[in-house]
Amino acid sequence: MTNGALISYEIKNDEKVKALLRKAGNKAKDLRVPLKRCGILMLSSIDKNFRSEGRPKKWAPLSPMTIAMRKKKGKGAKILQDTGKGKTSIVYKVVSKQKVQIGTNLDYMRIHQEGGSIKIPARDIYPVRAKVLHWVDPGTGEDVFAMHVHQKARTAKIPQRKFLLFQEDDKKNIVRIFTEYLEEIVK
Repeated sequence: MTNGALISYEIKNDEKVKALLRKAGNKAKDLRVPLKRCGILMLSSIDKNFRSEGRPKKWAPLSPMTIAMRKKKGKGAKILQDTGKGKTSIVYKVVSKQKVQIGTNLDYMRIHQEGGSIKIPARDIYPVRAKVLHWVDPGTGEDVFAMHVHQKARTAKIPQRKFLLFQEDDKKNIVRIFTEYLEEIVK
């Protein structure tokens, strides 16, 4: 998960967890069990982010061009869910006795998480299923036909659509997971 997108959260100011950690001593050196539970919790939360198309704040809408391309391909209009590859790439991994990583290794998901610009190289477009290209000029509304089109290099802005984030409920549930685990091991 090095080039994609990751999130991290640290329990800092919970006195009950701090006291339980002190009391547990060496028993609390290996926290893989609660870390795994937190990973599962976060995958469920992230799935809700996708189903809601952003929460607590909705993601920026798709551009008209993206909507038109998807409609032409017979695809849906759900944001960040054209093929499902990005969403299914999100995993958790307990990487040590003290750390879990939650994220994706897909480079293109990072630009969606953080927002930014991408460079699109110049290209020639030729008809695939027809003899000519056809579109409607957005300025004049007239039909345009061409054998091929040269598209200049350009930069496209990708709006930030945070899918990896901790909701307030997630933070409370993470504290609960650790509290319950630590209470169990200090018995």
